[in-house]
Amino acid sequence: MSVQAGGPRSAATGGNVNGAVVTGNNNVTHLHPPPTARTVVAVLVTLAVIGGLIVWYAGSDDPDMPPLAATAEFTPSKDNCEGWTFPGKRPEGIPIPPGEPTAEWAHQLGGIDNSITRLRLVIQGLNNHDVVLRNMRIVEVRRGPLPAGTDVSLRTGCGGDLLVRNYRVMLASDAPDFELVTRADDGKLKVIKKPFGYKVSATDPEIFDIEANAAGEDYRQCDCLVTWKLALDWTHKGKQGTLIVDNKGAPFRTKSTDLNSRYPVVVKHGGAWK
Repeated sequence: MSVQAGGPRSAATGGNVNGAVVTGNNNVTHLHPPPTARTVVAVLVTLAVIGGLIVWYAGSDDPDMPPLAATAEFTPSKDNCEGWTFPGKRPEGIPIPPGEPTAEWAHQLGGIDNSITRLRLVIQGLNNHDVVLRNMRIVEVRRGPLPAGTDVSLRTGCGGDLLVRNYRVMLASDAPDFELVTRADDGKLKVIKKPFGYKVSATDPEIFDIEANAAGEDYRQCDCLVTWKLALDWTHKGKQGTLIVDNKGAPFRTKSTDLNSRYPVVVKHGGAWK
């Protein structure tokens, strides 16, 4: 994953953004202040859910430095109902991973998320002054032809209701917007009417679980491929900016269809696709 701060350039593989260098490594984004800035390690956080070590670097109050940093990880659902489509490929053309298939493995081979893209986003300020997160939104949304291909799943027979995450967005909507959701006592989804507005600092991060669903509000599929990026609008000491989260400079890709494909659906079993 990578971030872009306050400008049109992407910093997926390393680049200069407002004087800071942003690099991506194993889907963890590190933001490094310029060489002239005083650098200290601000926080080390271990996320047991994903086993990832996330490091933030904090510098002086350089006016050219973005005041916040974000890391994003692909996160599986609790029931492991993940899946990816490999356009134009038969099972024999898809390398078998040594362990369980993961989003990182699938994306490196050109796989597209099936129906839902799940992310865990950790946001933290880079100094002791609060950064106000004004809005979280979907940008650069495009819908294109849906490529057919083999579907790789972690398990079969998932079905059932949607797993609720803290924030969801229905990508196929005309104006996709984030909703804060929970599950009511009767098991149904409940939208929490709370305006977006959080504060982060070097000692007070925020963590968002995000579920981007390729369906519309009524859960109808668009029979298309949706590409998109995530934007965080912030305010800090009288300045405003936007932090873009994407997949190493490329948009996230989420497939939306209820149509049956001529390609098979396979799972890994005993070192082979079954």
